[in-house]
Amino acid sequence: MLKKLYSKKGQVSMEMGILVASAVAVAAIASYFYAVNVKYSDTHAGETAKNTSSALLNVTENVCGNISEITIP
Repeated sequence: MLKKLYSKKGQVSMEMGILVASAVAVAAIASYFYAVNVKYSDTHAGETAKNTSSALLNVTENVCGNISEITIP
C-alpha cells in the first residue's frame, strides 16, 4: 500500500493529495459552523434565559392558582 502512495521520485501521489485536500476542506467547514454557532449562542443567550424564566414563571403561577381549588376529601 505504501508503494502506491509514493512514487519512486518521492512525490506524493494524487490519492494522498486528494485525501489531504479533503481533510483541510472538512476542517475549514467545521470551523466555520463552530464560529457561527458560538457567535449565535453569545448574542442570544440572554434572550433565551429570559424566555425560559418567563415560561417557568407562567407554569408556577398556574400551579399556585390551582392550589386553592384543591379539596381534601
